[in-house]
Amino acid sequence: MGRPHEELGYLGWLARRVPPARLGQVVATRLIRSATRVLPERLRPSAAEIFEAFCAQDAADLALKLCAARASRLWADASRRKALARAALEQPGVFQRVMRRAEAASRLDFEIFGRRVTFDPERGGVDWTLDPLSGLRAPDAIGFDPKGAWVLGRLDHLVALAQGIWLSPLGEVRDVLIDRLIEQIADFTRQNPAGEGIQWRAPMEVALRSVNLCLAFLMTRHRPEWQRRPSACLSLIENLWAGGRFVEANLESDTAIPNNHLVAGLVGLLHLGVLFPELPEAARWRARASAGLCREIEAQTLPDGFGFEGSTGYHRLSTELFTLALFAADAGRIELGQSFKERLRDRFLATAKLIDPQGRAPQIGDNDSGRALPLTSRAALDHGYLLPLGAALFGDAELRREGFDYCDEALFLMGPAGRARFDALAETVAIPQSTLLPDAGIALLRAGPFFCSVSAGPNGQAGVGGHGHNDKLGLEVHLRGERLIADPGSPCYTSDLEVRDRYRSTAAHATLQIDGEEQSPLPPGRPFALPDVAHARITHFESGALRDRLVATHRGYRRLPGALTHVREIVLDRARKSLWIEDRVEGSGRHALALRFPVCTEIARNDRSSQLPEEKRVRLSRHLHALELLDEVSFDLLGALSGERLGVTLFLPRGARIEVQPFAIAHGYGEQEMGWMIEANFDAEAPVTLCSAILF
Repeated sequence: MGRPHEELGYLGWLARRVPPARLGQVVATRLIRSATRVLPERLRPSAAEIFEAFCAQDAADLALKLCAARASRLWADASRRKALARAALEQPGVFQRVMRRAEAASRLDFEIFGRRVTFDPERGGVDWTLDPLSGLRAPDAIGFDPKGAWVLGRLDHLVALAQGIWLSPLGEVRDVLIDRLIEQIADFTRQNPAGEGIQWRAPMEVALRSVNLCLAFLMTRHRPEWQRRPSACLSLIENLWAGGRFVEANLESDTAIPNNHLVAGLVGLLHLGVLFPELPEAARWRARASAGLCREIEAQTLPDGFGFEGSTGYHRLSTELFTLALFAADAGRIELGQSFKERLRDRFLATAKLIDPQGRAPQIGDNDSGRALPLTSRAALDHGYLLPLGAALFGDAELRREGFDYCDEALFLMGPAGRARFDALAETVAIPQSTLLPDAGIALLRAGPFFCSVSAGPNGQAGVGGHGHNDKLGLEVHLRGERLIADPGSPCYTSDLEVRDRYRSTAAHATLQIDGEEQSPLPPGRPFALPDVAHARITHFESGALRDRLVATHRGYRRLPGALTHVREIVLDRARKSLWIEDRVEGSGRHALALRFPVCTEIARNDRSSQLPEEKRVRLSRHLHALELLDEVSFDLLGALSGERLGVTLFLPRGARIEVQPFAIAHGYGEQEMGWMIEANFDAEAPVTLCSAILF
């Protein structure tokens, strides 16, 4: 926590931002939960309670009833496996991907935040308390990051095992996979008693684990092993019932502005209520979850379809969560309404605007690599699969794009029928040249393989900024799917608050910093709050056949002497294959300015730009400003692996003091690679204009 006056400052800002009735509701909810906290032993149902709920005489009778239950309408029901297996064989690469993941899960071989982690079944199996990023274990180690342990505890790999059981043509392989699946459920339940330990700390994680347990069982309940090992069914229901009780008792609605955590909890309750209607709380869970999801998709989706948290990573995660909710509601014959479907479709359409031609999204705000659809492996910035998924789900030709084939997620969620809908759609030939998400404040400028994103929107979560960064007017540049100039990403959250703040800071982003100050002050001790005082906005956007022009501004430095405003104008000239960047500082007084470009690739410094080839000089000099506004220092960007020039050159403003330092950039949560921070420093009298350029 911060010092008392800093804490009061944050709470005062929150009180001005959030309606008093909402704050009162949050306080009341927390007081009630504190007074009525459910003890671990009260979470766990007894065997007698379970037998009574399912009208079973004993564990064997329970297993028989669960495995012979009426077929579910949900995609994961075992009755759909034969048709899906046939469809999978017709889709290139699916069988190989599924079996590769299933075999790795069988070996207890996991990839967690870019690292391979393998456990030895002969030495205790999975260590559910381990943080693979640091090698530390819960609960007391300093620097322990719970997210690594939680990724294991979500039990995504159970779904991978079940997929392998569905697709493998070999009986002996299926036998091994189902044994591993049942053993893993028993092992997790034994080592993580309900309500105890790191795996029962976060309601969101318990909810996502419950969904995966539901799906894995539903996919494999045709297997005789479940009835031969009735204690496994008893353990499964104990875990799921306790999970539902825990999530309901700790539903993350007790924050000033709820976010994806609440959505995950509601999705978990919906699956439990739909798939296990025998549970006494099931009807209440279905009603609470369906009403809450309809409310939250409206609250957490901006009018332009982007997620309200101001983060591309969390836009992907919450879109997956709402998609899961739609399938579960349909299975339970619960009508979420036309508005829910329209808002979900808007989210898919927003994704279609965000991505580059290879399907990668720019990294804006936090990115914890989170997924809710563990049906195949995806890189943290891969959003392209959402297009074919949305196209098949909604029968929407706007999402049927050239180069984006039917994805594994759509195949498993919708089977052959989804494939038929997808194939019936006319293919859109090309991604739009340039576009804008006006409410998110994100501009996407395109010229063939060249892609530039600009972040100039509000801090997300209604200004609370839980997953926001000080990245206003910052940009990313991609070429042929490779990130060149990059957002720094999210190497960690709570395990190191100093690093957390460093990567949220203005100095970590491709934007202008004044007098060493933050665009919006970082509240000390609050890693998931960044109150928006910058009020960034896009004031002008025009896109033509040959030229795009964007103007954006923020007021984060109005509090400094001279009442400064930062205005950034960007011109993309397709004919001359150049991006012109003009930074204007409006106001008065002498100030220290730092213009930064985090670069992912290797670089080659050119100390005499005046000796440029004539073709490059002509392309630069025909811009709005003369070549003389640029320095004699420029940087060629080189292929990260090959070391060859990519044909991209960054030119810095004239008169700068140039510094280049190694700088680690995270492509996903904890997935850091070394790059460079190119920094141009000035002492200048405002108003002042700085110009830089990129040739590609």
